[in-house]
Amino acid sequence: MVVGAKISMQHVPSKGRISIMRIQNFTVRKRQSVIKILYGTLLVVVGVVMLAINPLQLVTNWIFEIKEGSFLYNIWEEPPYKLYAEVWVYNYTNVEEYLSGQDTVMKVKEVGPFLYQEFRTNQNITIDKERGVMSLTPHIALKFQKNLSLADTNDVHIYAPNIALLAISTLLADKLGYLANAGAYYSINALGSKLFRNLTVEELLWGYEDPIVTVANSLLPGWIDFQKIGILDRFYANKDEVAEVEIGDVSNKFSIINWNESPGIVEQGFTDLNTSIPCNRVQGTYEGLMLSPNYPKDRVINIFRRQACRIYPFAFYKEVNDKYGFNYYRFRMEQSAFNTSSPYACKCKENCLPDGFVDVSNCYYGFPIALSKPHFLDTDPQQKSYYEGMKPDPEIHSSVLDMEPTLGVPLALSSKMQVNLAVRTSSGNPITRPFKNKVVPMLWLSLYCKEPPPPVLTLLQLRLVIAPPLIITIEVLLFLVGAYLGIHGFYRTCRPQYTFIEDGDKKKSVGNVAVSNVAENATFEDDVLAKEAVSLLSIREEEELPNLIIDT
Repeated sequence: MVVGAKISMQHVPSKGRISIMRIQNFTVRKRQSVIKILYGTLLVVVGVVMLAINPLQLVTNWIFEIKEGSFLYNIWEEPPYKLYAEVWVYNYTNVEEYLSGQDTVMKVKEVGPFLYQEFRTNQNITIDKERGVMSLTPHIALKFQKNLSLADTNDVHIYAPNIALLAISTLLADKLGYLANAGAYYSINALGSKLFRNLTVEELLWGYEDPIVTVANSLLPGWIDFQKIGILDRFYANKDEVAEVEIGDVSNKFSIINWNESPGIVEQGFTDLNTSIPCNRVQGTYEGLMLSPNYPKDRVINIFRRQACRIYPFAFYKEVNDKYGFNYYRFRMEQSAFNTSSPYACKCKENCLPDGFVDVSNCYYGFPIALSKPHFLDTDPQQKSYYEGMKPDPEIHSSVLDMEPTLGVPLALSSKMQVNLAVRTSSGNPITRPFKNKVVPMLWLSLYCKEPPPPVLTLLQLRLVIAPPLIITIEVLLFLVGAYLGIHGFYRTCRPQYTFIEDGDKKKSVGNVAVSNVAENATFEDDVLAKEAVSLLSIREEEELPNLIIDT
C-alpha cells in the first residue's frame, strides 16, 4: 500500500470514503499468494530431500553407531538376550548286564532337562575408529534354574562312564606303547578307578573327584590344571580371552577379526589365512550377537562358539512372517555340518572319527571329546547300533537361527549339540575294552533364545513396521500440500481475483461491490492521487470477498 495515497485518502469525505482496513485486507491477500508459493516450494523441496537422503536410514545409522553409552554399545557390553542352556544327560541302565556279556548293546535313557541361564558380558570394550575395530573380553557364566528343571542336580543319580578313566586311557593308547599302557592299567586298578560311576547330575556336569585326576593333577599340574572333572565345568571354564570385532566394513560388520590375537583356531591346525580352511578360520565368522546389516539369504552364516572349538555353517532355510509383524530369515545348520565330507570338516591324519562326529580333543587337554548332533542324528549307522534308546529326530535335534536381515539382528536361536567320548584302546590296557572303537554319548545340550528382548523388538517394529509407511505418508503429504499451495498461490498471482472496470457510468457491478468513479470526487486534493486510488480501487470481485469501498 502506498503511504502517500493512504494519507490523501484520509481526507476523503463520507460519500467517497475508502475503507483503509479493506485496502489492507486486499494487500494482505495478494501477499499471501506469494507466501503460499514460497511455502509450497519449501514443502516440495523438503519432500524431495527426504526421498533423496532416506532419513530412516540416517536415524538407523545413528542408533546403531557404536560409541560409549550408545544403545548398541550397551547391547554389546551386557547383552539383554535371555539365553538358556538346557542339558539332558544319558543314564546307562544295563551296566552290569553289558559288562558281563549278557547284553550286547548298551541301553541309555536321557534324563532332564536341567536348565541353566547363560549370562554373557563383554568387558574392557575399546573402540578404534581408525582401524574400524572393537576389542572386548568375553565372559560367560551359568546360573541353574531349579524351578524350570526336572529336579535339583544334586538329587538325581545316574550311571555314567568314568570320563577321567576313558579320557586318560584313550590318550595313553594314542601316545604311548604297550608297556606304558600296561603300567597304566595296573596303576588304574591299584587306584580303584572304575569304568562306570554312580554320579549325581551335579557331579557329572560340574566335577567329581577321581583318583586318576588327583594323580594327574599332582604329577602334571601344567597339563591337568583341575582337581575335579566335569563336562560343563571344563566347557565353561573361565579363561582370559580377547576378541576383536569388525565395525568399519559394513559388509562384514560385527564379524570376528581374531580371537586371542589369532584369526583362526590354532588347536584345529590353523597357521595362517592363506592355508586356513573353513573348519579353523575364525576371521569373518559371527558369535551370533549381531550380524552384518542387509544380510543376503544366499550367504552362509559361519558361527563360532569357543566351547565348540570349530566353525559351524548355517544356511538359509526359509523366510518367515508369523510372529513379529515383519519378515525375517530362518537359517538352519547344514545337514552335513558334522560330516567328514563337509567343506567345514577339519583335516584328519590319524585317529579319525566316524562320519557325523567332530574331534575337539585338542581344545580340551587332548581328551578324546567328540561332538555330534543329539541322539546321533546324521551319524555313522554303526555307532547307532551300539546303543539302545537313541531317538534322533530332525525336527527336535536340528539347530536353527532366526535373524532380521535388514539390520542384522538375531531374533531367536536353538543350537543343539551332543558331547561324546571317542574311546580307543591299547592291548596293554584292557580296562576300556568294552568301549573299544566306540563313541560314547555323555550328554546333549540345547542352547536357545526364544525371542529378542523387548527393547530390541520395539526398535525393530518401529524401524520395520511403523516408520516406513509413516515416512512415505509424510513424503506424500509434503508433495501434495506443497503442490497445492504452490499451484494455488501461483494461480492467484498470475490471475488476480480482481479486474478493473472500464471508465463509464457509475452502475453497480455484479457481486457484492458497488464502485464509484472516485476520480470524479472533487474532494481529492491531488488529481494524481485520485487517479492512483481509482487504479487501485476500481475493481470488480470475481469471487465473494468483502467490499473495498463504501458508497454512501
